[in-house]
Amino acid sequence: MNIKTRFAPSPTGSIHIGNIRTALYSWLFARKQGGKFLLRIEDSDSQRSIDDTVELIVAGMRWLSLDWDEGPYFQTNRFSRYNSIISYMIQHDMAYKCYCSSERLESLRSNQIKNGEKPKYDGYCRFKSTDIYSSSISSYVVRFCNPQDGVVIFHDQIRGTITFNNKELDDLIIRRADGSPTYNFCVVIDDMDMQITHIIRGEEHINNTPRQINILKALRAPIPTYAHVSMILDNNLKKLSKRCGTLGIMQYRNDGFLPEAILNYLVRLGWSHGDQEIFSIEEMIKYFDLSRISKSPSILNLEKLLWLNHYYINHLPIDYVASHLSWHMHQQKINIQNGPKLTDIIKLFARRSRTLKEIVNNCLYFYIDFDLFDNKVAKDYLKPVAITPLKFLRKKFSNIVDWTPEIIKSIIIETVNEFNTSIDKIGMPLRVALTGTNCSPTLSVTIHAIGQSRVLERIDQAIRYIST
Repeated sequence: MNIKTRFAPSPTGSIHIGNIRTALYSWLFARKQGGKFLLRIEDSDSQRSIDDTVELIVAGMRWLSLDWDEGPYFQTNRFSRYNSIISYMIQHDMAYKCYCSSERLESLRSNQIKNGEKPKYDGYCRFKSTDIYSSSISSYVVRFCNPQDGVVIFHDQIRGTITFNNKELDDLIIRRADGSPTYNFCVVIDDMDMQITHIIRGEEHINNTPRQINILKALRAPIPTYAHVSMILDNNLKKLSKRCGTLGIMQYRNDGFLPEAILNYLVRLGWSHGDQEIFSIEEMIKYFDLSRISKSPSILNLEKLLWLNHYYINHLPIDYVASHLSWHMHQQKINIQNGPKLTDIIKLFARRSRTLKEIVNNCLYFYIDFDLFDNKVAKDYLKPVAITPLKFLRKKFSNIVDWTPEIIKSIIIETVNEFNTSIDKIGMPLRVALTGTNCSPTLSVTIHAIGQSRVLERIDQAIRYIST
């Protein structure tokens, strides 16, 4: 069998982390089996589609390096195909036109609920000739002739055998009154035409599955293998949703996460391989197995994601991390030519940072000069008693020929001894003068990275600030 999976998001909002987990599982299964992975945009519902969402979907997949072998396909480009199939189904009594008014359908629904019955279409138009309708009634939908007896049985790769009674399923609308085909029909024809062998998707689609299988059987098409993944819950134990403010995947990039951290986090959000926590992409492909996906819901844990992101910031090749950090610096309009190499910045801040955004926010003083006058920390540490040590340090720093952290450190120690004081009494005013903050990496290394000329300028600025 030639394995083929698909990721088929609807462009109704930014894809969230739950959508991406589905894409990842489908991608991993195809890659492990030596099959193909397809990207399809299910945009048949034009009223719900949102402009620019497709670009966000594609950008998110590319950022995560979840490459596809075919696509992206768009349902809106396939309407003629759907309508030709619907015409064929009507001609061969697999589907029929339904002229029931909205008033009749609402009355039917109300009576069924009142009688304690499950609301469903009663097949009124299925058993009547369209000749009974006046020629003035031109509005109709098309419904699929669902089997009226028997059961639909399929083996879910995660949940085992699932059975639906056909009597519980009504005749599904496959084309709306405006002439547009419906989602549940389009997806069946797409999967059939594109020869999808395995459908990995969220558990909310379980109830769609028997209807889709019945359509496939009517068309004598192969039935794919299904795997329905449990939902992901937020910290309030509510389902992730595009409509409820759930973060889109690209927001995680904006917040400073690396793709490797996201993928590693998601693969473990419902799947496991022993007690292993850290997985390379190669290991994910090697070990991934649908049978090891849990049936239980997963809970989004930001602390775990931050822990993984910190790990990857510190363990991925530094040039690769720097390439992602460069994007963040550009977003902040920071000229990286105006300071140390980004690899040096990563060496300084990686151990203490959980996101790339933290690194950017904490390293600004290496690239941008600041004004001490509005700085509360400056008011606390830059006092008259600091002027003489700062002048001493400035003179020593200006005489350095070989600007190294070791020589800088020796001068700081010399200054402490010269003034017979503690390292904090010398180090804190110096740190504030040079960084504008009371917290930085090791002072001598920080001073080295700032650069000699900028250090001298900032000490002069601090002395002027104290003197005014």
